[in-house]
Amino acid sequence: MALLVNPQDQLLALLQQQETVGYIGEPVSQLAHALQCAAFAARESADESLILAALLHDVGHFCDPRAPQMADLGVRQHETVGADYLLACGLDEAVATLVANHVNAKRYLVAARPAYAAKLSAASTQTLTFQGGPMSPAEVAAFEQHPNFDAILKLRAWDEAAKQPALKTPPLAHYAAMLARNQTRRLNKTQLAFFAANGYLHIRDWFNADEIKALTADIDVLEALPDTAGKWMKYYEQTARGRTLCRIENFLAYQPRLERLARGHSTLGLLSELMAEPAVLFKEKLNLKLAGGNGFAAHQDAPAFTTFNQHYHITLMLSIDATTKANGCLEVAAGQHQRGLLGMKPDLTLSQAAIDALHWQPLETAPGDLLLFDSYLPHRSAMNLTQRARRALYITYNRAAEGGDVRDAYFAAKRASFPPEIEREPGRDYSGGVFNVGNPVNK
Repeated sequence: MALLVNPQDQLLALLQQQETVGYIGEPVSQLAHALQCAAFAARESADESLILAALLHDVGHFCDPRAPQMADLGVRQHETVGADYLLACGLDEAVATLVANHVNAKRYLVAARPAYAAKLSAASTQTLTFQGGPMSPAEVAAFEQHPNFDAILKLRAWDEAAKQPALKTPPLAHYAAMLARNQTRRLNKTQLAFFAANGYLHIRDWFNADEIKALTADIDVLEALPDTAGKWMKYYEQTARGRTLCRIENFLAYQPRLERLARGHSTLGLLSELMAEPAVLFKEKLNLKLAGGNGFAAHQDAPAFTTFNQHYHITLMLSIDATTKANGCLEVAAGQHQRGLLGMKPDLTLSQAAIDALHWQPLETAPGDLLLFDSYLPHRSAMNLTQRARRALYITYNRAAEGGDVRDAYFAAKRASFPPEIEREPGRDYSGGVFNVGNPVNK
């Protein structure tokens, strides 16, 4: 089948065509089976590559009408036909690998767990013969060593369960943004060149409205958590409205969805493309900038990220709420990252001379948009003059080659030097240092 200009549209169109096509002897259509399988994966908080593998695992049955058949039981070796097709569509290899092994999972389970065979539907039992039957002991041993062994077995379980008539699931369009995030190449040459020249990149609609709704619910829970020593780190600022929550850090262990976002395969893939080498999570924070919240002084991140002798970072900003000039969106001096460190005051914010010499550009964003920016890019933001919050996640990454994963060590160092208010010693001065550059947090 010839691929469309946009392979994601090709996949979605192909799946939509299966809405009225029966699923090989089962009481659901091919599309319903795919959507149910993906929904089960999402409910169990699977990584995006596994959710997409669940959605697309049977694409080999209908992506190539010329493929050899298993009598009237679908395409022979549909798992490899489908995996090859997904790679041709530009999907990440992690998705294709899972798809390529979902039939092997059935063969493994029949061989290793005798009771499993009795649970197979009639159609699945029939196709097993065409698929090579139960694995041999040698095949079982080899399959158990597969690096994705657990994920493949989960996919198989959802595959067997996804045959329920009238089960409600999210529509196919729900997965469009996820497909875009899980391509072999997430960024094109134009985007990479723009980032190199300007020091930032704005990607619209990285997450769709439903995804942002779910993330916003997690943010609401995070905001409501009580100040607790030794856990999440809450920081406050003083505004005209009084003492106001300004920032939350070190929260991934308490918010699984945000953990998957920060460390997920699609996010790390995106950051690694920008860095042109493997990236690893450095730290995370939520800047709230509630109504009346203060702005952030002009600064570069690089002087504040020196604790572990690292030299380069990229920060991903995910817009939870719309960011506008009225509520204090990020302002940047495009292209100035190429000049290295600029003139600074003793507190590591930019000197007035440096600020005056720069051209400042506001970057407004919608919920679900990303802004990615270089740690040498000068940036600032103004006060929130509206009556609504301007919340944004800021997740920072370092080169894996520069010390690897130091996130836990970073937060241990910050907790010791610039702890949240709940952990502070009365009378101690917490101003200065590299952990509070440019922000309005109470010192």
